[in-house]
Amino acid sequence: KWAEDLPRFNENLIIEVFIGKSAWHANYTKNFSAVQTKYPDMVDWLESETSTKEEDVKVWGVYKKDYVFSDLKELVDNGGKLKVKKKKKKHSSSEDEGTGKGKQPQRRSLLWSLLCLMSAVLPVSATLPLYMKLLVFAIFLPLAAAVPQTQAFPDIPFKVFSAFVENTFSSEVSLATVLLVLFSMTENTELLNLHARQQIPEFDGENRTLATGWIRAFSRAIMHKMKRDVQALFLEREFPPTRYHQVTKLSTKLDAFAKLLNLTPYDDENNFKTKLLPVSYDAIQAVQTLCPDSMFCMNAQCDPRALLQATKTTDIPLVTLIKDNTVYQDVPVLTGKCNTCDTTYHADHERFKDEHGLWNKCYLNSARYLKVGQSTWVDRKFSHTVLSGMYDFHASAAAYTQFWNDSTSVNSSDFQITRRQIWQTFIQESVRMVASTRKTNLELRENLNINEVTKEAYSILGNTGILEDAKDHACSQCSQPYKANADSIVNTNVAHADPNAMDVDYAPVKMVVLDGIVMGPVHCAYEKCTADLKNARGGAFCNEHEILFGNNCRVGTCQNTKVDGTQACRQHQSQWRKYKLEHSRSSMAGVRRMLQRPTENLPWQPNVPRPAQPHDNDDEEDETPRTHYFGPSRFYCVETICAPCGVVIAWTKFDKSESPTKILNFLGSVYPTADSRPNYICIDKACKVLRTSIANKSWDTWQKTSRFIVDSYHYINHRTTDYLCRKWCNPAPLNGSAPNLVKVAKDKNGKLYLQRAFNTQACEQLNAWLGGFESILKRMTSGNFDWFLHAMLVYHTQQVIRKQEQKKKPVQIQEIGNEEEDEEEEN
Repeated sequence: KWAEDLPRFNENLIIEVFIGKSAWHANYTKNFSAVQTKYPDMVDWLESETSTKEEDVKVWGVYKKDYVFSDLKELVDNGGKLKVKKKKKKHSSSEDEGTGKGKQPQRRSLLWSLLCLMSAVLPVSATLPLYMKLLVFAIFLPLAAAVPQTQAFPDIPFKVFSAFVENTFSSEVSLATVLLVLFSMTENTELLNLHARQQIPEFDGENRTLATGWIRAFSRAIMHKMKRDVQALFLEREFPPTRYHQVTKLSTKLDAFAKLLNLTPYDDENNFKTKLLPVSYDAIQAVQTLCPDSMFCMNAQCDPRALLQATKTTDIPLVTLIKDNTVYQDVPVLTGKCNTCDTTYHADHERFKDEHGLWNKCYLNSARYLKVGQSTWVDRKFSHTVLSGMYDFHASAAAYTQFWNDSTSVNSSDFQITRRQIWQTFIQESVRMVASTRKTNLELRENLNINEVTKEAYSILGNTGILEDAKDHACSQCSQPYKANADSIVNTNVAHADPNAMDVDYAPVKMVVLDGIVMGPVHCAYEKCTADLKNARGGAFCNEHEILFGNNCRVGTCQNTKVDGTQACRQHQSQWRKYKLEHSRSSMAGVRRMLQRPTENLPWQPNVPRPAQPHDNDDEEDETPRTHYFGPSRFYCVETICAPCGVVIAWTKFDKSESPTKILNFLGSVYPTADSRPNYICIDKACKVLRTSIANKSWDTWQKTSRFIVDSYHYINHRTTDYLCRKWCNPAPLNGSAPNLVKVAKDKNGKLYLQRAFNTQACEQLNAWLGGFESILKRMTSGNFDWFLHAMLVYHTQQVIRKQEQKKKPVQIQEIGNEEEDEEEEN
């Protein structure tokens, strides 16, 4: 029986589901009732599967490719025939492509079949059993047919193809040239559609054109691509003398080639078949393999012996490969081995024994493919895109994963990449990028997890945050020729220098800019300990202090044992519950805490007591001690040194404060010798650093080579009564005391004016860009934080230098040459 909670199964139900009462009674009932009673030929025509052109004319009175409901209404109103309308021949649209010109039998549309079935079934539906009624519903359900997006690659006999090449092109034509023309044809089906349509006139005023403007433009593009090798497309003694006739001749060849490949929407009798679709290359997609890049053993203690394929046939893994943004399935991974030294060679690394007999892994900078998952590999183009995307868009691994999976270029594939694989891709690519700047390949112990890889990579390649290559960088923005006397503008037009100055060769004057940005990873909560956390997800202590104090109450100096499931003893449970409430994501306080900006405290947010962060304090003994150790501590800021042009020289993390003492120690580690130190060091608190340097006697060393100055942005806020700052830290003194900080420049009208010789805001600009990564970095472990930041700064430095090199190159604009003679006017 029909379920009681469902609508009653009857004719009205079917009408409401598939058509609607209003449309059914207004149009369908009237017209189909008239057809059934007055026009038996039309009933037979509707119930038939196909029909010929003669049958269509007999029933309708007029031949059309498709008959719609308005035609049926007109037929009933006119007494059984459609009116013959005189109009120009209209080209078939994309909706009716593939139906021919009427010579082939025409198939009934789905709508007619559905209506005929309904008219036959409705009168007897009430007497059918339940399963038959459900079957009727299943029959009436509309089916979606996918429209093909591509067409098959041209499939002609090679003998025919070879004969055409021999009879059309030069006998000296190369395989590369033939393939260039072939794939140019298959890649431009839209142009071939336009060309073919213009060749077949259908309306008054249209003329038949053999070499249309479309194919001529295509010919010129191929000739521009081939340049001097264009003669290979012509037979001997066939090459025309003028460019116009060369284009015409090549156009006829390309037209014949398109017809040979069946890349035309018309048949041999000029009847429209179907619009050309983009050509699919699945049939000729190359078979991919992943194998070592080395062709012989590269071990220095071994001979360059041939490598043997070491993987058993039954053990060869079949993986997924992303290459050129295309997903390849079931790609075999092959491994090479040297039988003498037992070194194994893979597509992305080498496995060898060190002097202690332990297996190590060498990450090859020259690898073409990288393994980023258990059965997933990517090419270097993909990995570089991940690195570049995360750099340019401040994207996290999760954001880039979502972007790639949603991109239109991979929608046709069922493969979905994961966040872990994107992070692995970033690590693998960045390791090789940084290692290449150090001109080495990273070697680590085998079987390290990804977190251990980042720690070891920073320990070996990070150089404590110093970018050695950038220290020697010099350009017009970060170094200026030495001047013993200051420039001056006399009579507002002429710049004069001291005529009595001696002509002595001095090294160029260099400046570096130093500043910090408040962000950093978490570390051990114990006083004066900055070690990594033992448990990055909820832990507060490093491994050492977790062993010492892990079972104790985390409130102050309390030595009681904590209650299971909490971090406090029974006496301090109220403090623990308060901490949980303030830091819980499920509470309103936690929601507000997640939404607020860093360092922002709005009236409606909970007033959580936190110890004041001493920004410039040098006396760490005066710091307010922590009342509890429920959560970990966090590094205060990241300090960076960069050149005025934006090249990053070094970086480090400061804990608790950005004190002048820490700044001096940081500068001393980056510039340990007098020869390496810059002439000017620009800091927003240069006057405080100078006072601290004088107090701790380090100024005796620095004054011989360098001078501390305040950047122009912060200098305006320093007190005018601060004599030390105004005298020694002025970024652009006009009294001639620092002639290398001011230079003469011209404005757009040619008028001379004085300007600062260096960009003192370089670090502020760097920090503004670096702040975009704060939401990503603050959730990372210390090891991941160090490597991610170091890799991004190295990549940033490469980008700055690359842009400087591009500016030096002259801009060249190439255009496809115009024909020597005017082309014939196209119709």
